Amino acid sequence: MAYTGFDRWIARLRFRAAYPHIRQGARVCDLGCGLDAGFLQFAGDKIAEGVGVDNQVDPAKHRQWPSVRADLSLPLPLPDGQFDHVVMLAVLEHLPQPRQVLREAHRLLAPGGSLILTWPAALVDPILKVLHAARLVSDEMESDQHQPRIPLPALKEMLRQIGFRSFLHRRFELGLNHLMVAGRG
Repeated sequence: MAYTGFDRWIARLRFRAAYPHIRQGARVCDLGCGLDAGFLQFAGDKIAEGVGVDNQVDPAKHRQWPSVRADLSLPLPLPDGQFDHVVMLAVLEHLPQPRQVLREAHRLLAPGGSLILTWPAALVDPILKVLHAARLVSDEMESDQHQPRIPLPALKEMLRQIGFRSFLHRRFELGLNHLMVAGRG
C-alpha cells in the first residue's frame, strides 16, 4: 500500500522536529529515507547536498536528491566523513541490531557533524496497530516489526561508545515521540 495522507502528516511532524537541527548549506544523508526521501524534499531549502538510503528506494526514479538502495545493517557504499548530518527518522525502532547502523552513521559524519534521530515511544505501537487494521496507515507505518525500545540512558551510552559526544533530547507529539541530536566528537 502506498503512503496514506495520515502517514504523510505524521512524517511531517517528524520532519518539523528535525528541521531546526539542519545547518544551512548542509550535506545530509537520510538513512531509512523511505520510498520517496521525503525529509530531503522537506528540508531542501537548507540542504546543499543530500542522499537518501533505504532498502526500498528506486535509485532510477527521477527525484531532486539521489538515492542508494542498500541494507542499513550492512556497510554502506558511501565514503567516510561525507556528511554534516545523518538523519534517521522513525528508523531506530525497526533495527534489531542498531549498533552497526549507528556506527555507520558516525563513520559517514564529518567532524562536528550530528546524528538526528526520532523514534516513537512504545505506547505508540498499539495505536499504530489499530490504525493499520483500519487501513489509515500504510504497511510502512505498521508496528509489527518494531523492536523493543532501547532505554534512553542505554542509547546514550551506546552512542558514547561509538564516539558521539554531545546529546540533546526532547519529546514531541504530546510525548509520543523522541528526538535526539548526537554530536560527533
